[in-house]
Amino acid sequence: MRLALGCSTAALLAVSGVSYAQPGSIPAPRIDFKAGHQSVPFVLFRGNRIIVQGSLNGHPTRVMLDSGTSVTTLDRSYARSIGLPPGIKVEARGAGGVVEAETVANVTLELGGVRFEKMTVAVMDLEAVARDIGRPIDVIVGRELFNSAVITIDWAASGLTLSSPQAFRPPQGAMMVELGKAGPFNTIPVSVGGGEQLIALLDIGNGGNLILPANYWKQRPDIAHLPFADSQAGGVGGAHAVRSVTLPIVTFGGQSLTRVPATLSERANDGHATSMPNVGIGLLRPFRVSLDLGRSRLYLTPVGQPSFPRDRAGVRSELHGSRLKIAFVSPGSPAASAGLKAGDEIVAVNGRPVDPDFYASQDWALGPAGRQILLKRGDGSTATLILADYF
Repeated sequence: MRLALGCSTAALLAVSGVSYAQPGSIPAPRIDFKAGHQSVPFVLFRGNRIIVQGSLNGHPTRVMLDSGTSVTTLDRSYARSIGLPPGIKVEARGAGGVVEAETVANVTLELGGVRFEKMTVAVMDLEAVARDIGRPIDVIVGRELFNSAVITIDWAASGLTLSSPQAFRPPQGAMMVELGKAGPFNTIPVSVGGGEQLIALLDIGNGGNLILPANYWKQRPDIAHLPFADSQAGGVGGAHAVRSVTLPIVTFGGQSLTRVPATLSERANDGHATSMPNVGIGLLRPFRVSLDLGRSRLYLTPVGQPSFPRDRAGVRSELHGSRLKIAFVSPGSPAASAGLKAGDEIVAVNGRPVDPDFYASQDWALGPAGRQILLKRGDGSTATLILADYF
């Protein structure tokens, strides 16, 4: 059996969960709401990943929420550590290619007063994804939750409200957006530069703003000729080349958003979820959001014109214990000007040693233009990087 991986892709990283290529091949879990509404605090890790506390088979664990994951996905090492048995081996397709996975049945998940019993989960090696994100990724919870509960996100308060569909009432003054479907996933309209509406996947696991496939943006001279930086994206299965650009205007949820950092994929849309236009968590943050995805709709309440965070360094690094190992340097970026190259290992940033909790602090690469960053390599040499708007 082959699985199709979810579509979640950030500008420098993708986290992809699993969806079955054969509809209906995974039985739905039994779901119990302890109350009509339940408040749950969350951590917005590095500003773009929703992390909450839950438990799996009675083991407390931190989980990441991802609407682009149709089957809850566990890291293989974590699954073995809590005693889950080996499962049925399958192949899975992700943004970067085909990888090995397995499925395990009869799992119990509890999250914010919602209990899922007799779940079938996917298990695979998420170590590479964890290195990119900068924290262990033990559990990625996807469509079982989003299809069953209405999730209201208050970004300013770092709080979620999980409601049963029967108890949910739309927020006063919120704009309702009807969503479409692409397989198990939801789609949403978005417009770039006043062009016709695109149908894009709505993907909470995408830590960026907007991803456009090659056969769209290459037909738009106004987009294709924007200043850009060569970069990388990928995830489960590997990385691939992309362009990083700044879109002058994006219309989303009835709002005109300006100077939106975005990703132009070098891959064409072949109809699979991983290659469609993709709306990520960044375009949702200017709103208070209620995700009623089981009924294919969401509610948006504007909270102000955002200033989108943007990368001003041009380097992709992976956290390896007490070192940041550089995996990619964007040509012409501040990182390239500072002499950094793939394979360099950074042990301190502005005097702060790299440790397993390093990414819990503010992302230094998103600082203001002109800020000086002193990087210490593992061999004792240093590099001085000046943050800048390089695309």
